[in-house]
Amino acid sequence: MKDTRSYWDIIVQPGRVWRNADQDNGWNRASFPFSLVNRLEGETHIGIAMFLYQEDRVSHVRFQIVAQTGPFDVSGYFNAWGVTKASYTPGGIEDVENHKNVYRRHLDNRFPTAPLNDLKQKVGAHHLAAFNGAADITEEKNVLQTGLLYEGVLYRSPCHFAGGPFPYSDNIRYGVWSVTKTAMMNAAMLRLAQKYGRGLLDEKIAGYIQLPGSHSEWNDVTYLDMANMASGRGATVEDPTCYLCDYQRWYLARSKNEKVEQSLDYPRVWTPGTKYNYRDQDAFLLGVALEAYLQRKEGENATLGEMLKHEVYEPIGIYYAPVNHTVETDGSSGHPRMDFGYHATLDDLAKLALLYESGGNWNGSQILHRGLVESILPKQDPPARALSKEVTNAYGSKYYAMNWHIEAYRLRDGSKRYLPNMRGYGGNLVTLMPGHMVGLRISNALITSDTSEFDSTVPQAKVWEQIR
Repeated sequence: MKDTRSYWDIIVQPGRVWRNADQDNGWNRASFPFSLVNRLEGETHIGIAMFLYQEDRVSHVRFQIVAQTGPFDVSGYFNAWGVTKASYTPGGIEDVENHKNVYRRHLDNRFPTAPLNDLKQKVGAHHLAAFNGAADITEEKNVLQTGLLYEGVLYRSPCHFAGGPFPYSDNIRYGVWSVTKTAMMNAAMLRLAQKYGRGLLDEKIAGYIQLPGSHSEWNDVTYLDMANMASGRGATVEDPTCYLCDYQRWYLARSKNEKVEQSLDYPRVWTPGTKYNYRDQDAFLLGVALEAYLQRKEGENATLGEMLKHEVYEPIGIYYAPVNHTVETDGSSGHPRMDFGYHATLDDLAKLALLYESGGNWNGSQILHRGLVESILPKQDPPARALSKEVTNAYGSKYYAMNWHIEAYRLRDGSKRYLPNMRGYGGNLVTLMPGHMVGLRISNALITSDTSEFDSTVPQAKVWEQIR
């Protein structure tokens, strides 16, 4: 947001208009959903607003904030309601016909939707009993919405938020935190690999980011190392695998240059490429390096955001992709936060998952590098260049490969599958399953919760096995 010091942005979504002829004395009514977005974080506060209008004036706006995805630095859940003044100034909208056409394409390209209860009637409720993944440890109240893409239809649960059933459940833009690392950053990297070759993975990031002499230990770190969370950097020498140790100085840095400087300034503990150590700092730095690679190829004005929009998202039917950016003092738009800044709908996430499940090909056009996509697709063996996360579920080790989480699952016939998933703080989960099936869950569990079982793909995998 330009020329403001506000901590917040707002994403306004299309709503509805109607008239209560017997009640409103010639006024019309309008309502719309919105997401209040913390500029430094990855959650959204989901709300709805309503106002009255006539040809040349509007009423005050009444609003409610009724749900949110998992908060972090501003750590409390909250609901809100109120009334704010509003005014209307007539004026033209630049290129309005193009905006209308884009919105029509957006509507035309959405998956057909149906209530999850319809799928229960189709396949049997007992087959979907574990779908939320909320049994045993994590209470179901943490789950905001679930969905399953099955036979081309997006079946989704209702959103029972603080004010009751939400009337715009297909339009909600959720802050999905680190799902961004897959849905945006990996998509950008594999698009670049499709255009310029998979040799990108072996390039040294030092060739694309100016490194101070004091950081020469970064010289042998590759793009693949960064994508595998294997830069060799630790949080501290004393406790290198501590995820949040010495975290705030990077987290609260606002500008791109400040974040790059802080991302570099952590101790080298391991040889790059040898050990998985999850760090948001590495993900942010990878996004900067990918944009520098793109600009080396296409000119200094090229951006990852525009490449994703025109070459990945729009071809698969995603026409809006709001993402947080770094906050720059000169008022410029900043660098897109591909570490945890994407605000997506369930439909967006289902499309991106299906793009991968289809080998990176959409309607005959190879958008992502097929070989790299296939290296993470469901199979009997973990990806060859994946690194162990050094944790297990009931069926075996968990892995990480190019910003994808890979999890083992054993079928009833004894065979094993490794299922890739996008995962974000709070319990957000998108699981790829064979047969063009995608499991989705949006949640808001706090980091202080015991979510060891909640963070597993196993419940979704069980549903896939029973209805495939």
